[in-house]
Parts: sequence; structure tokens; C-alpha cells
Amino acid sequence: DERPVENISPKPTIFLPSIAERKLHKTGTYLCLLEDFFPGVIEIYWKEKNGKTILESQQGNTMKTKDTYMKYTWLTVSEESMGKEHKCVVKHDSNKGGVDQEILFPSIDKGTYI
Repeated sequence: DERPVENISPKPTIFLPSIAERKLHKTGTYLCLLEDFFPGVIEIYWKEKNGKTILESQQGNTMKTKDTYMKYTWLTVSEESMGKEHKCVVKHDSNKGGVDQEILFPSIDKGTYI
């Protein structure tokens, strides 16, 4: 069984809400894909950038990919909340200095369609 010699921190990729979702449903879904981490134990939650409250979000199962792991999580917010910045907070053994990794998602202006 191949396994990395050391712990590896998650590498994030972010996806922002689509124009179609924003126009049709008046909501926005932020998705955070975390890849290439080891070991497979990970804790993820979402907050507004300067908020203390953990927001209700969804996440997929942690999946093994060759000798590391991946997981994805998403947060769906109302049109009003899209004007705020959000962050995905990741707790993992390999985070430098034991500090949680924070992945910032930009606010989305209602008038801007990317």
C-alpha cells in the first residue's frame, strides 16, 4: 500500500456561482474542492469572512485517490448574502503551525455577471 512519507496539506480549488443559478434561482453556490491531502481525516466548515457563526453547508465523502485523499464541500447562499465574502475553513493535521487553512471566496455584485 503506497502512502506518502509525510502529511500533506489540502490543495484548494474554488468555484463561484454560475450566472444561470443567480438569475434563475436568486441563490449562489460556492464550491471548494480540496485535493491531494494526507491523512484522510479532515474537518471543513463555512463562515462569513468576519463572522463567528458556522453556516449550514454540504459536503461529499472523503475519497481516496491513489495515495492521497480528496473532498468537496459547497455552500448555497441567498442573493442578499452573495454581497458578502465567505470563507471555507479547513482543519487538517498537516496545516502549518496547527493553524486552520482559510480559503476566501469573493463577494459577488448582483449587477455583475461574469
